[in-house]
Amino acid sequence: MIIDTLIGFVLSFVISYIAYQRKSLSLSGFLTATIMGTLFYMFGSYVVWSILIFFFLSSSLISKFSEEEVKSGGRNYIQVLSNAMVSLVFLTLFYIMKDTTFLIVAVVAIAASTADTWASEIGRISKGKTCSILNFKPMEKGLSGAISLVGMLASLIGPFIIGIMFVLLYFIEHSFSWKLAIEWLSIITIFGFIGSILDSYLGVLLQAKYKDPKSGKIAEFITNTEQFILVSGKKMITNNAVNFIMVLIISVASYVFLIL
Repeated sequence: MIIDTLIGFVLSFVISYIAYQRKSLSLSGFLTATIMGTLFYMFGSYVVWSILIFFFLSSSLISKFSEEEVKSGGRNYIQVLSNAMVSLVFLTLFYIMKDTTFLIVAVVAIAASTADTWASEIGRISKGKTCSILNFKPMEKGLSGAISLVGMLASLIGPFIIGIMFVLLYFIEHSFSWKLAIEWLSIITIFGFIGSILDSYLGVLLQAKYKDPKSGKIAEFITNTEQFILVSGKKMITNNAVNFIMVLIISVASYVFLIL
């Protein structure tokens, strides 16, 4: 445990620090990511840690093309926790109880976050049209609940890659089984994809959306809400809250599916 903790800390610190230097993480995000990465390595070894790092690096790379991400100064501690906390809880249960079911659910949580992030960021920068997931009417890019063909494809490819990574890394130290490999890959991909769809529904129904009284534009990622008019959603429900709720629901759903 001491060696795993040391290895996890050093690797997580180095990667998080580089991300901080490149402004992919804020200072709070850097500190939180280092701690989370260390815990992931402790409880999930290099297998789940590598998957977490893949999610973070791929998402950061894609987000570099987003003006909102550039202006924000990188992901903060709330964004890091909203995407990784649920996975860490199930990973901790796996470490304590040695039940592979919890390990799969922990990976599903990361796959769902990957699907959602890839769909949002790739859909935002794509040239294709976006529409509401509720009524399929045209909708502004970047708003929660807006979907596109490119974004939907990205939300399927992301968790599929996560599933492939997990299967390849897990069976390095375990006897290979085609049955388990196909089963786990299918579960991770399908539930990860469903998570992205669920996030869109939660976003359009619950996430707070504000209207700028001067320009008339609709915005979600704002800090001074007093200058804007709430037009839909709940004031306390931010994008981070939606992400956390989605990951929690899809993780519990996948756990129930696995034990039935």
